[in-house]
Amino acid sequence: MRAELRKIICLPTPRWVTLAVLAAVLVAAGAVALMGAGTEDFAPTFGLALPPWIASIVIGVWLVGVEYGQKTMRRTLSRNPDRLKLVLIKGMLGVLAAVLLTALATVVATPLFVIASAGHELKVTAPELLRAGLGSLVNNMMVVLIALSLGLLTRSMAGGMALALGYFFVIDTLLAEIPFIGPYMFGAASSEVFSNISGDRFTEGISALGPVLAAVMTIAWAAAFLTAASVRFTRADVE
Repeated sequence: MRAELRKIICLPTPRWVTLAVLAAVLVAAGAVALMGAGTEDFAPTFGLALPPWIASIVIGVWLVGVEYGQKTMRRTLSRNPDRLKLVLIKGMLGVLAAVLLTALATVVATPLFVIASAGHELKVTAPELLRAGLGSLVNNMMVVLIALSLGLLTRSMAGGMALALGYFFVIDTLLAEIPFIGPYMFGAASSEVFSNISGDRFTEGISALGPVLAAVMTIAWAAAFLTAASVRFTRADVE
C-alpha cells in the first residue's frame, strides 16, 4: 500500500493531471466571466463535472499502465505476489484519487463560478455547483475503476488509454443509442445518476431507469469490468 501511494505522490503524472483539472476550471470560470453562464446547467456540467471525469479516466489507466510501460509489474509482484490484493489496492487508490480530484475541482470552481457569473443575468449558484460536484464524485469513482480495468485488460499504457477513451467517448455512446439496451449502458445509467443528484437538465431522462436502477447498473458495469480484468491479471503471465 505504501509503495503504491508513494508512486501517486512522487511520479509526475498525477500532479500534471491535477494541474490540468485546475486549469480547465479556471478557463471555464474565465469563459463564464466574459460570456456568461450560457444555458442553464451548462457551466456546472462542462466547467466542473467534465474535467475531473476525464482526469479519472487518465488516472485509472495510469495506475496500472505505468507498471507495464516501465516494465516494473514483475518487480511489483515480487514484493506483493497476491495479485488480487494488488488490484484491490490500486482500485482503492484510484477511487481515492478520483474523490480528491473531484472535491478539489468543486472547492475551486464554486466561488470562482459564483463570482464570475455575478455580472450576468443568469447566475451560477453555490448549491447547484455543490450538487454537480457530488454527482461527479459518485460517478467518477466508477469511471476510475473501469479505466483501471481497461488498463489491466490491455496491459499497456497507450493501449489502455486508447481503449478507455474509445470506450467512454465512442463505444458506450453508440451503444446508448440502441433501443431497449441503450438505457442500461454505463454512460446512460451514470448520466441518470448524475442528473438525479445534481438536477442537471443536460443529462436528464437519458436513461429513464430511475435513480435506484441507474445506480445499480452503474455499479454493475464497474464490477463487471473489474472482475474481467482481475481474472485476466491473475491468470496471465507478466512480461
